[in-house]
Amino acid sequence: MTVGRIGGGAVALRTARAFAVLAVRMLLLGPATAAAWLRGRSLARDVWLADTVVALGPAFVKAAQLLSTRADLLPPRVCRALSRLHDQVRPLPPSALPPALRFGTGEPRLVGAGSIACVYRVVLPDGRAVAAKVRRPGIVRSLTADLAMLEQGARLMARLPRLRGVPVTAVAAQLTASIRAQLDFAREAESLEGFRKALGEVDGVTVPGVRPGLSTEDILVMDFVDGLARRRPEDLGEEERRNAVVAALRAVYRMLFLDGVVHCDLHPGNLYFRADGSIVVLDAGFTVRLSGSAREKFAAFFYCMSQGDGEACADIVLSTASAAPGADTARFRTGLAALVAEHTGRSAADFDLVSFAAKLFDLQRAHGLHADPQFVFPILSLLVLEGTVREFHPDVDFQREARPALVTALMERVVAEPREAR
Repeated sequence: MTVGRIGGGAVALRTARAFAVLAVRMLLLGPATAAAWLRGRSLARDVWLADTVVALGPAFVKAAQLLSTRADLLPPRVCRALSRLHDQVRPLPPSALPPALRFGTGEPRLVGAGSIACVYRVVLPDGRAVAAKVRRPGIVRSLTADLAMLEQGARLMARLPRLRGVPVTAVAAQLTASIRAQLDFAREAESLEGFRKALGEVDGVTVPGVRPGLSTEDILVMDFVDGLARRRPEDLGEEERRNAVVAALRAVYRMLFLDGVVHCDLHPGNLYFRADGSIVVLDAGFTVRLSGSAREKFAAFFYCMSQGDGEACADIVLSTASAAPGADTARFRTGLAALVAEHTGRSAADFDLVSFAAKLFDLQRAHGLHADPQFVFPILSLLVLEGTVREFHPDVDFQREARPALVTALMERVVAEPREAR
């Protein structure tokens, strides 16, 4: 599908609207909280926060979904408040359901409501159930306006002295393009089928198949997976928690290091742990495909990091980054070697990916290096997953679980090199 661009006037209007919504919501916070307290509702502020994000627009909902997994960055209560935005956004009214959804028998049953689409369980005439993902009416224009506003904000942020050398605008452009691509259900169907075939080789992972004959531009129809529930760590035994976390990590590493695909949206609304320790991966809209070079470089970086080889990590980063005049690569090497040594071999409970990524980009900025934006997306994917991993199995070793996929990826490259040289 083709998504039109938004002019500067529309962006300014959208920005003004966002500030107006926030101002009104702030004014209502006091009276609304008091009224809710009188009615015996103790979670008034949590509801207010989630409703405010929804009122701001779909791009803000997407950002809140990602942040909700980061209990290390935000208070747990805030994460819980935002977590309802994974699949409990305001649903479509029955009158807004497209006639094309009537391919089943009976009434469609809502099973999830996200920022871009709602998902319904529909029973086919033969008695089998499917999941129909229905795009929200008007979402193309509203999301495009939101993303244009965020891109403009990134351009302003890039001028700050603190962010010089950080690829803010390049990352924002790729990020907004990836979010905008979630509007394209044909692209998502192709990505989902690719995931299903690739992850079929990973034990304990299920990805629903696509029903292309029933899908349209506005509706993506998939197999319905029964028994999905939002589980807390205490709902699973220790072995099941470990198995689910390891399966999730191996699935991500398979996609990242072997297929060159980054799933940036593995929050609990798209990643389900089952009672038997297996997992279900849903939704393939928010994905980024890495270039072959970026995939190989990131795989090599992660492997060298798992081995504690900071010098090799520095070589890889320097081969991908661009250097400003006067760049101090020697001091960058020393700093990165120390950073890798500090983080190698830590469990999920002790390995802080946020801190590591921030220090990595700070090192590059401080020594005159401009990072490759494609290195940011794999880190974003792992950041979203890291919160869930820490909650369910904090003793897992992020780096050790990556090694099988890393070794396979690096061996494939070694085998391919002689062929390319012919």
